[in-house]
Amino acid sequence: MNASMVERILAAPATPIEEGGYALRVVRTVGRRSGERRATPLGAVRRDGYLYLVSPQAGRDWVRNLHADPWCAVEAGGERAEYRALVPEPGAASAAVATYLRSVQAPWALKAFPVPADASEARIAEHLETMAVLRLDPS
Repeated sequence: MNASMVERILAAPATPIEEGGYALRVVRTVGRRSGERRATPLGAVRRDGYLYLVSPQAGRDWVRNLHADPWCAVEAGGERAEYRALVPEPGAASAAVATYLRSVQAPWALKAFPVPADASEARIAEHLETMAVLRLDPS
C-alpha cells in the first residue's frame, strides 16, 4: 500500500502547503538499522511558517529513523526539499497537532489519535508523550 501511495504522490502535481494547511508528501529517511533509504507517504502541515510531521504513535519506524538521523527529503510532484527534523517545544508541538487534526479528513487517521479532532491545545499537550511531532527546518 505504501509503495502505490508513494507513486501517486510523486506523480501528482505538488500542491503548496499554505499556513494552517495539510498535504501529502513522500518523506525519505535513512533506516536506523539497515542504513537503507526509506520512502514513507505522510501528511505534512504548515504552522507558524514551518512544516511539521505528526504521528499519533511515537514508535513508528519513520519517527525512530528521524530521531536516529534527522536529515530527510520531502518530495511531491517532482519537487524536493531537504530538511532537518527537530523536536519542537511543547507549545509548538501542540499547535502543530491541532492544525493536523483540523486538516485531516480521513476518519481512520483521526481515530488513531488519543484526542478528538476538536481537542484544545491544552488537552493535546497532555498526550504529547505518546505522539510524535517533528518540525522540519530547511537544510
